[in-house]
Amino acid sequence: MKKTIATIVILAAALFAASAQEGLPASVDNSRQKYFPPVFSQLGGSCAQASSIGYMFTYEMNLLLDRSASEAENRFSYLFSWNFLNDGKDDGSFGWDGIRLSYRAGMMSEADFPRQSAAHQFYWASGYDKYLRALHYRALSIVDMPLGIKEQLQKVKEYLYNDGKGHVLIFSSAARGWKFDEYYDGPSETGYHCLMTSLPTDGGHAMSIVGYDDTVECTFDGQTTYGAFIVANSYGSFYHDRGFYYLPYRFFLEPLPKDAILAKSVTGVKVEYYEPRLVFKVNLDYTSRNDLSIVLGAADSPVAVQPTVQLPTSIVNYQGGDHPMQGLYASSELEIALDATAIADKVDQFKQPKFFLSVTRRALGNLGEGKLLGYEVFDYKSGAHYVFDKGAIDLEMDENIFGLPTTPMHMTSASRVEWLTRSGTPISAPIILRTADGKYVKLRITSKGDEISFKYVYAPDGTTHLGN
Repeated sequence: MKKTIATIVILAAALFAASAQEGLPASVDNSRQKYFPPVFSQLGGSCAQASSIGYMFTYEMNLLLDRSASEAENRFSYLFSWNFLNDGKDDGSFGWDGIRLSYRAGMMSEADFPRQSAAHQFYWASGYDKYLRALHYRALSIVDMPLGIKEQLQKVKEYLYNDGKGHVLIFSSAARGWKFDEYYDGPSETGYHCLMTSLPTDGGHAMSIVGYDDTVECTFDGQTTYGAFIVANSYGSFYHDRGFYYLPYRFFLEPLPKDAILAKSVTGVKVEYYEPRLVFKVNLDYTSRNDLSIVLGAADSPVAVQPTVQLPTSIVNYQGGDHPMQGLYASSELEIALDATAIADKVDQFKQPKFFLSVTRRALGNLGEGKLLGYEVFDYKSGAHYVFDKGAIDLEMDENIFGLPTTPMHMTSASRVEWLTRSGTPISAPIILRTADGKYVKLRITSKGDEISFKYVYAPDGTTHLGN
């Protein structure tokens, strides 16, 4: 016994010496920072989004903005991303899919998308302002970190510490067949009493790594090692030790036992606070949301019939299942904000831009029916606001294209038009007309045989220059 104790002391001393040389503290627990949200119990098979968005994205955004996760406005809704990824049913997803969704759709907060008591509705939020606020919170990139050798372990620990401004990671594993010492009372600096002793062997699960503790002692199969990651699960605070457990380093560094499930890599995210510049406000009424896909676009002519630049969206893109737009048993009407900032610089080069909303309708599952109720475009740089307001329009099969010119088209009405004359004689072409509403236009008229053509050149007040 004395020899065993002496060996443990020597190993611990060597470990602490190594940590000192690495410049890292013996333990880090980022869950105790104000940026990390309280442990929660996930709905259905949403573990990948619970870990990547509910925990990691929330933490990283609050770290960036120095905000507390105690407020619902500062916690991000894993259900927002999950319900765009689960095909309208209780299916799993991948954590990086939720992160990628946020590249252009952003991420909605729990203030705008509150936690629900049941998963079955697969709800989509409605409201332009909610989606506009979500557009500010974006992932920049995914951080992939292998974890199979000691040098890689060192890099992961450095990332978790990061000079006291540490990060959070996610990893994939399983959740059936695992074993824990629920009464661990061995060495630790972070004070948890739940230690994994055997890896899971069945199912699929995702969890978050919030820190590490080099002092944790792991003895099984007659071998003692030191050090473990601190894992936050999404099964609620009554699971493990207040929702947390120690995951020994050895499971990543040693060959996996037969049938054990554990990915030998971890994933992080870099985030940004983003100012959307060009945003479409879209209002749809449709009964089977997975039939629809939206593409935003623009062209450099007010009479164009097709966009010359296009931007697919990451939401409302043949997803969500055979449910009304807001979810099962919910409203079929949906109002959303879709970011078009990626094409804003191109649009700036257009002399006479025209915006386009393309809504493609396919029979994916039970064919739904519905209408475009309208859309608007906001340019938050210039303050311009354009409205497509032609009433509700039925969505036909295949592509429906709705153009929105940004240049007013002052057309002569069928009512009386006054000809400007010079000394009582009509002016030869080009001529200037005054329309029934009092506006002026310049019109060049040419004829060839029985054909008469009109070239609408410009309005002298500077509001129009339409060309042919």
